[in-house]
Amino acid sequence: MHHASLPREPGLEGRTVLQVLPALDGGRVARHVLAIAIALSRVGARPLVAGEKGPLIGDLQAAGGEWIPLDARTLNPARLMRNAATLSALIGREKVDLIHVHANGPAWSAHAATRLARRPFVTSFHLSPDATRRTPPLARWALGRGDAVLVPSAYLAGRVGAVHGIEAARLAVISPGFDLSGFDPLRVPREASVGFRLAAGLTDAQPGRVVLHQARLEPAKGQMVLIDAVRLLVNGGLTDTVFVIACEGPERGGYRAELVRRIEAQGLGDIVRLVGAGDCGPGALASADLAVVASLEPEPIGRNAIEAMAMGLPAIVSDDGALAEIVPAAPEAGEAERVGFRVRAGDALALAEGLGAALSLSAAEREAMADRARAHARRFSRDRMQLDVLAVYRGLLNPAGRAKIVANH
Repeated sequence: MHHASLPREPGLEGRTVLQVLPALDGGRVARHVLAIAIALSRVGARPLVAGEKGPLIGDLQAAGGEWIPLDARTLNPARLMRNAATLSALIGREKVDLIHVHANGPAWSAHAATRLARRPFVTSFHLSPDATRRTPPLARWALGRGDAVLVPSAYLAGRVGAVHGIEAARLAVISPGFDLSGFDPLRVPREASVGFRLAAGLTDAQPGRVVLHQARLEPAKGQMVLIDAVRLLVNGGLTDTVFVIACEGPERGGYRAELVRRIEAQGLGDIVRLVGAGDCGPGALASADLAVVASLEPEPIGRNAIEAMAMGLPAIVSDDGALAEIVPAAPEAGEAERVGFRVRAGDALALAEGLGAALSLSAAEREAMADRARAHARRFSRDRMQLDVLAVYRGLLNPAGRAKIVANH
C-alpha cells in the first residue's frame, strides 16, 4: 500500500476511534478493519479495535493500534446488554470520539453505548441484508442506525436503504478496499502461472486465447451458462480458444459432476477445462486473455471482476447488481471509458455475443482496454477505501457534523 497518500489532516489527529467486529481473524472483514486502523494511525489518530481474539492482533499492535477483548459474536440478549455496558465504560475511559461497527452482532450493543455517550456511530454492511435474515431483528435494525452507513457498492446501498429504511443522506458508497497489490502481471510469480497452465492442460506450444471463469463452484455463479455459450460460439466457427472454469474455495462434488456431464454432452471436452481451488488466483488471471463473471444472481460487490480488471483483463460480466456499475461498458460508456462487456444474466446467447465481441478485439484495442481496466480497478483498492473512510470520519467529527448528530440523539 502507498501510505504516502495519507497525510495528517485536521479533524483526526489526536482523535480516538473504536472499531468493533466479531473477531480479528484472517477474514476479509478483519483485514478491512486492520487497514482502517493502519490509516488512522498514519494520520495521527488512535485506533482501538474491540472483538474476539485472532491472528491479526499482532498486525494491529504493530500498526499502533490497541485490541480490546469483547464477546462480539454473541447474539444472546443478556450478553448484548453486558457488551453495551462494557462499550459505554470503554468510551468514557478511553475518551473515544467515534465508534465504527462492522457486524450485526455487536451493532446493538455499540448503538446503545454511543447513544448514551452521544458519539458518532458508523456502521458497515459487508454483505447484502438479504444474507442475514437469520440474525435477530433487533441486531439487524441496529446495523442500519449509523449516522453514516457504509456500503461497498451503489447496488448494495439500494438494497440496504430499502430493507432498513435508510435515507440517502446517511448512506455512503465506499470502495470495498481490496488489496490489489498481488494482482499485477509483473508481480505474479512464474510458478503460479505454470501451476495453473499445467492444471488446465495448457502448453506453451498451444496457440490461441484463454478465457477464464474464476468463482465459487456453485450454480449461482453461472458456469452452466458459460458452457452453453461456448457451444454456441463453437457452432459459429470459433477456434483457437480455451475456456477454463476455475473453482474458488471448497468444491461441491455434485455440482462439479454436473458440469463435467454438461461439458461432455456438449462435446466440449477439448475446449472447456476445469481446475480446482489450488490453481486459482493471480496465476490464473495472469495466464488468461479475457475474464468472464457470469453470475446469475446480483453480486453485492463484484470482487472477481475487480481482480480481473486489476490484472488488465477485459471482462464480460452479467449486467446486474454491482457488476453493472463497476464495469463501464457500452452503451453507457464511450470508447474511451469502456473496460469490458455487459450481458444479460443467465442468457447463453447474450453471453456468447459478448464473448464474441471481446474475442474480436484487435491487439491494439485489447491493450488499450487492458490499460483502462487496470486504472479503473484502482477505484476499488484498499488505498482508496482508507481515504474514503477517513473522509467520512472527518465529516462526522467536524463541528457541523457533531451538531447534527447530537440533535438526532
